[in-house]
Amino acid sequence: MNEQDSRADRQDPTEAPFAIEELFYSRTDKRGVILAGNEVFRRVSGYDWPQLLGAPHRMVRNPITPRAVFAILWSTIQKSEPAVAYVCNRAQDGRPYWVLATILPFRDGYLSVRIKPSSPLLAQVKSLYDQLSRQERAGELTLEASVETLLAALRSMGFADYQSFMRHALAIETTARDQTRHHRDRLLHGDVEKIRRGLQEVVATQATLVDDFERLRILPTNMRILASRLEPSGGAVGAISDIYLSISADLFRKVGDFTLGEHSLCKHMSEQFEKAVFLTTCAQLQAQVIAQAQQENSSMAGFNPASEASCLAELGATYRSAAALALTEAEELAKRIDVASNDLRRSMLSLETITVIGKVESTRIGEEGERVAATIDQLHSHHLEISKLLGTIAHLSRTITAELVLMQDSFIERRAKTHSQSPPPLTFAAQSGPVA
Repeated sequence: MNEQDSRADRQDPTEAPFAIEELFYSRTDKRGVILAGNEVFRRVSGYDWPQLLGAPHRMVRNPITPRAVFAILWSTIQKSEPAVAYVCNRAQDGRPYWVLATILPFRDGYLSVRIKPSSPLLAQVKSLYDQLSRQERAGELTLEASVETLLAALRSMGFADYQSFMRHALAIETTARDQTRHHRDRLLHGDVEKIRRGLQEVVATQATLVDDFERLRILPTNMRILASRLEPSGGAVGAISDIYLSISADLFRKVGDFTLGEHSLCKHMSEQFEKAVFLTTCAQLQAQVIAQAQQENSSMAGFNPASEASCLAELGATYRSAAALALTEAEELAKRIDVASNDLRRSMLSLETITVIGKVESTRIGEEGERVAATIDQLHSHHLEISKLLGTIAHLSRTITAELVLMQDSFIERRAKTHSQSPPPLTFAAQSGPVA
């Protein structure tokens, strides 16, 4: 038994038990009233179905979870976006149980899918929640102040915002669950970490690229100044310098659009990829909900099994489509990075042609032209380095695209086994707090 398995198998005797390979869900209307769930949910909560169905989901809420967490969840699902949070619930006998809840908005309600958290991040979350909940109950923090305190704590942990935290939490908890000896159905197909490493390398290469272009920027101006001193007005080297300055200015602008600011392709690619991974994981969790529901006999639960199966299938189709679309968009952005890199390389060839002509003309000025030639040699050296960097980015983008295709292919295969009917969009307008 390895360390991961041993940690996963240990149960806190003070908590309501459920195993790491188990998964449970509950479905509510937009008011948070429980409409359905699976047997694991009923068992862990300690309630019978007559007590659960028609009851508000807050009946299993534990005050250990700060109100700030639910406020953030609520603001997220109001935008019809999935939300994830560590939540401590409470069974009927008072025992707590920690879950990582993934809340999927759908039609006029929610599906809350819960797995057992087992990563080291949980300990940090427990400490943070304990502090916040005590301050909330003591009246030391308003709800707004508690939210800000929570977000500040996450930033100190290295997360830019709650969205990045919840995506990270879902990724590491599902990975930890996948790695146990109990759970073999991997949620994600394709090497997610390989793509992340590729994107990190692209970002690092782009930073070097920007630095090289900044060093390149001053050289054609120097060449123009030298030419004005060494040849009459309108001379060949001066004219070549002007052409180089004009073309390079346009190239500098393209590089800025490619690498920097809100329009950065790599920035959009990273954001879209993380969104795709998140939605893929949500879709796969929901697929596991369907598989588990099909194995259970819910005929005595108080809700219609056939109707529930249909609802779960429709929800599953919705999130599979959303995940597939996100993967497609990420793949398209990766291809655009490849195209943009090769376009810039072609532009560099144009500059290189100009410098070759400039070096020929510099020899006609005489010995003083050697200073111009030396500047042109520096330009040539920068051109080679920049072209090499652009080639690296193009190669990385193709590697990333290939991995995304693997992920997309696995989704196509899975979707082929489901209904082909297009799912409805997530456009409900909820009126009450989220379930967890």
